[in-house]
Amino acid sequence: MLPISRRNLLRGAAGAGALPFLGAGRAAASPADALPPPRWVGAGPFSYVFDPSTPSGPRYLNDHTLIKAQGRWHLFSIVGDSAPRGESPDSTGETSFAHASAPSPTGPWTAHADALTLDRSYFGEEHLWAPHVVAAGGRFWMFYAAGGESGAAISLATSADLFTWTREPSGPLFRGIAARDPMVLRVGGEWVMYYTELSGPGGRHVVAHRRSADLVHWSEPGIAFTDATTDATVSVTESPYVVEREGWYYLFIGPRGGYEGTDVLASQDPFHFDLAGYAGHVAGHAVEVVADGEAWYASAAGWFRNGLHVAPLQWRDTPPPWQSTDNPVACLDAASRLTVFALDASDRSMLRRVQLDPDADTWSQWEEFGGPAGAAPTLGRNADGGLEVFSLAPEGANLHHRAQRPDGGWSDWEEFGGPAGAAPAVARDAHGRLEVFALSPGGASVARRRQGAPGSPAWDPWETGFGGAAGAPPVVAVNADGRLEVFALSPGGAGIFHRWQETPGGAWTAAWQRFGTASGAAPRVARDGSGRLTVAAIGPSGVGTFSRRQSVPNGGWDEWLPMFGWSAAAPAFAANTDGRLEAFSLTPGGARLDHRWQTAPGGSWDPGREFGEPGIRLAAPPAAALDATGRTHVFAVTTEGRMRTRVQAQPSGGWRPWTAFGDRRVAPVVSGRPAL
Repeated sequence: MLPISRRNLLRGAAGAGALPFLGAGRAAASPADALPPPRWVGAGPFSYVFDPSTPSGPRYLNDHTLIKAQGRWHLFSIVGDSAPRGESPDSTGETSFAHASAPSPTGPWTAHADALTLDRSYFGEEHLWAPHVVAAGGRFWMFYAAGGESGAAISLATSADLFTWTREPSGPLFRGIAARDPMVLRVGGEWVMYYTELSGPGGRHVVAHRRSADLVHWSEPGIAFTDATTDATVSVTESPYVVEREGWYYLFIGPRGGYEGTDVLASQDPFHFDLAGYAGHVAGHAVEVVADGEAWYASAAGWFRNGLHVAPLQWRDTPPPWQSTDNPVACLDAASRLTVFALDASDRSMLRRVQLDPDADTWSQWEEFGGPAGAAPTLGRNADGGLEVFSLAPEGANLHHRAQRPDGGWSDWEEFGGPAGAAPAVARDAHGRLEVFALSPGGASVARRRQGAPGSPAWDPWETGFGGAAGAPPVVAVNADGRLEVFALSPGGAGIFHRWQETPGGAWTAAWQRFGTASGAAPRVARDGSGRLTVAAIGPSGVGTFSRRQSVPNGGWDEWLPMFGWSAAAPAFAANTDGRLEAFSLTPGGARLDHRWQTAPGGSWDPGREFGEPGIRLAAPPAAALDATGRTHVFAVTTEGRMRTRVQAQPSGGWRPWTAFGDRRVAPVVSGRPAL
């Protein structure tokens, strides 16, 4: 058997079956139910509340647990030494549990001596992972994962005071194939343990469950959730956490939407969850959920975050809007001036800044452009060069747009349709008409809308049935012959699907076709100087980025190839004036930005090098765009909301140093949701 590690490339199922793109939807109470519908779940901004580092060096926390006792909160967590920026540590070195306490989940936290350390003499214990603590019978019960030659094990230690712990003398409670990340909940008159597992050797990733009356003796396993992915090699059923609220059970599970992402599934049955019950997303890794009085909190940690982060948990009547990975957005306007749009950090109003002199690289001041907005805007460029800006209203109420006139001025904002779950993807077809592709609230479907004529203020009606449920907003690209092609992630990330125009500006293929295997987030797509499209996507958990290129312009596709290591989202692309693509990839946590480029248009990729600034964390992958001189500009937002830029010294050439880009604080977002 392979040795188990936190992100070991576990052997997936043998088949590569496709998850149907259409049909997945939101769970809802039936008329016979007395319960109200389930709530949607989101989270506010995360705050960094506890650093476990010591004088010997930085440390990280990972899977953890929070419990309140005698008016004070206690934290127990995987802890380890941080790896170099952007790299994952050796999880086999996770051999103790950190312990800290605080009056509130938000702190201030006081560090204590480690609660438990590895004991190899204890039935072959190899590591200490994912503690979970409950109180019962006058003492505290810590369940944790510990490996061994005879299989992954779930073990137990107990304590009377949360400081001194004694392992269960009889040994592990049970063993499994990849059993880890236990979480225990009282359901009715019994205890239920949820944990990460495989359905069988080489099988699917599942959340298993067992039942107990005494917390020591546990039933044979059942399966509470089976991941749709049949060909993934990295676990995506990690850190399961179940909360009961108003008769509904909510399963928090990850990594989803990248390493730092957790999806929420709702069900009335605590022993069965599925993607039809999708109920929201929290932008954190190994998320735990606690209530302190009337306040609910989500806590998160992970390899790339150096400690504990806490955010207010939101129980919502409407789904939280999806945030674009583009942060900010930039494009040439009607006068061929590079124009940048971002959201203000204080009120999320839209800001605009325009390059006044491309040769001198001078810019206007930031100016108000409208808002507030529910997400970063998206841009389309009409055939006459005029920009069209599409914005999501707060809370996803509807879409708005604003068009640039030929003289460079702007029309007023107009309602464009809604409600919507994200700002739409936009492209111009072979006839010069803009087409937009919008995700509905909660990702239930994809709709399409097209201009009635090139540059026209009149638009055709929405085609609401263009696509079924999707796991992220769609992306669109233009083939060399002008045919549009749309790519979308299936619910749960089990695959990428695509649909394209059969003729330039004409009808679309009747059905979506599977394009790629499991992906951790929405893909990116760009066209290089050879006329071929390249699609890039992160693997499940964000463990790496892979790309796939057209074999010939408008033609078939080559195989997927590795592109970057750990990535927060698919890389940002820009095409140089000589036709070579440039790609920029951000690691989870935003500590490292890497850069690769094609050695020739449509050719192989240079090995690349680091592109960011040491000591500067970015909130999201950067935006990249060409100015009127042909130089590429890269715009990035730090986790503090400060915008930075880096510009080519000459078209298709080397790069100048990073500099500040204005003095306004802009709203940082990460892929999928508001910033961690």
